Amino acid sequence: MNYKTIYAGILRSITICFGIDTAKKLDVMLRFHRKVNLKNPTTLADKVSYIELHSQSELASQCTDKYSVRTYVKRKGLEHILVPVVGGPWNYYEEIDFDSLPKRFVLKATHGCKMNFMVPDKETMNKEKCKKEIKRWLKTTYGAYSMEPHYTKIPHRIYAEKFLGQMDRLIDYKFHCMNGIPQFVLVITDRHANGDRAMQATLDLFDMEWNPVYEVIGANREKAGSGNIKKPVHFDEMVEISKKLSVDFRFVRVDLYELDGHVMFSELTFSPACCVFPYLSEKYIAEMGDTLTL
Repeated sequence: MNYKTIYAGILRSITICFGIDTAKKLDVMLRFHRKVNLKNPTTLADKVSYIELHSQSELASQCTDKYSVRTYVKRKGLEHILVPVVGGPWNYYEEIDFDSLPKRFVLKATHGCKMNFMVPDKETMNKEKCKKEIKRWLKTTYGAYSMEPHYTKIPHRIYAEKFLGQMDRLIDYKFHCMNGIPQFVLVITDRHANGDRAMQATLDLFDMEWNPVYEVIGANREKAGSGNIKKPVHFDEMVEISKKLSVDFRFVRVDLYELDGHVMFSELTFSPACCVFPYLSEKYIAEMGDTLTL
């Protein structure tokens, strides 16, 4: 039994004895050294936490599922922004037919975060490492130890996507949408994965006019950027895509890439950093709370 399983058990016990709000507030204090007000939510963290625990959309689990969300994106008429699937989904590692996969691909778990295995060359991949990682993912119930209950409803599966390139090459544009309206975009560059530990990355924040907002603070291995990020060529298209994909939700983060002259879909996220936004200043989180109506 690992520490995450133990911690999940502690949170479950606190939830049973004292209620889910008490468990959430304790978790936020212990892991992020911040506070959330769930009785009278006012800040962005308060309100997104409240939605997650008490009034999350029934669509959230489907749209968090990395594979099932594709159906939602297609239904919105946006199939052209989806990264092609090249295999799966599979329920077990043993079901993966590596011979049928292309030379380069990415294996992804459908039910959690930081569960990606990059294969830039199938001939040289470490299959034992891959097997170990995937089996660990499939045993992990993401959300049980992070107070994100909508994750616990997602089936544990693996699938393969087209290889887009190394993570440090991709720029990730994360549009934070409140009541169907994009309010600000977090830009991730220089990203380097390190297993399931905190990711190393540079974070820049912009308003919807692409003016830099200097409210990013360092958290874990993430650092604030200089604000000197060029506006993406397809920014206006990204905004419209974000509107289409967020219209059914009070809060969702729409993650997009701009690659080789095209906008590509990454994922929908309903509880960024466990709804706490630790990489943003408390001042900015308070300001953005006014833009979200419960």
